[in-house]
This record gives sequence, structure tokens and C-alpha cells, in this order.
Amino acid sequence: MSENIQLPSGQDQSNGLFKKDSFLLGFVLGIIVPVISFILVEFIHLGDRIGVRDSSIYLLGLIINLFLVRYYFKNGISNAGKGVFLISFLVVLAVFFFKS
Repeated sequence: MSENIQLPSGQDQSNGLFKKDSFLLGFVLGIIVPVISFILVEFIHLGDRIGVRDSSIYLLGLIINLFLVRYYFKNGISNAGKGVFLISFLVVLAVFFFKS
């Protein structure tokens, strides 16, 4: 007794993390790398240990987010891409505002 269960035609069958087109998902994924960068700079003092400026570590985190934005927009997952882009923009503003 095998039955073929079909999803309604408008639903996406993929449940992978990078396939969901959700602004909230993009926002959450976009905030992970800046938080890690902040922890590395403020609490672990990674810049002092390896001899680079703190802004370089923040820039590396921003570059990682921009690759994620590019992936989302290139694959038609624009809402998640907008979430990552928004948090990246806010992080850039925060770094310039608080580190100047």
C-alpha cells in the first residue's frame, strides 16, 4: 500500500537551511559572523595577538556576509539576501559610529 503524497504546487520541497527564502532567516544568519567578530575583538583580543587592527577583523566578517548575500541573490533567494544585507549595513554603521 504505497501512496504517492504530493505537495501542493506552490511549496518548495527543499528543507535545507540555505534554500528558505525568509527575511528572518537571513537576518539571523547575517548576525552570526559579526557577533563572532565582536567576540574575537573585544573579549579574546585577537587583533593584538596576531598583529592586525581590530577593523581588519570586522572587515573580514563583513566580507563573509557579502559572499552570503551574493549567494542568496544569485540563487533567487532575495528575502534572505535582504536580511543578511540589512544586518551587514547596520554592522558597518555601528563600527564606524562606535569605533571612531
